[in-house]
Amino acid sequence: MDKNEFFKELQKINVYEQQEEYNKLLESLKHNICQNMRIARKLSKIEPDQAAELLKLEPQSLRRIEAENDRDEFSTRVLIMAIMIYKPDANFYFKKWQENELLLKEKNHDF
Repeated sequence: MDKNEFFKELQKINVYEQQEEYNKLLESLKHNICQNMRIARKLSKIEPDQAAELLKLEPQSLRRIEAENDRDEFSTRVLIMAIMIYKPDANFYFKKWQENELLLKEKNHDF
């Protein structure tokens, strides 16, 4: 889900009356950002253990953030540090992760 899609969906929701829909929308956005963090790390050619150290995370915490089917939880600090360390523009994290995954495959970054 990119920024525009998220904004359009958010405008449709009355947060006070549609809490469940709002939570689903946030979960979708967080999942998208987590997958894009994984892709950005790979594009930056930074190994997971090194990234965890730079982000001041335990390696297991980074694995959970990057896992496709785990909890998508990260702090604002981790997101800001990832943007600074991995280098892609902040907008990268709000693009559809599937599109960024294609970019990763094009660049042949498999580790």
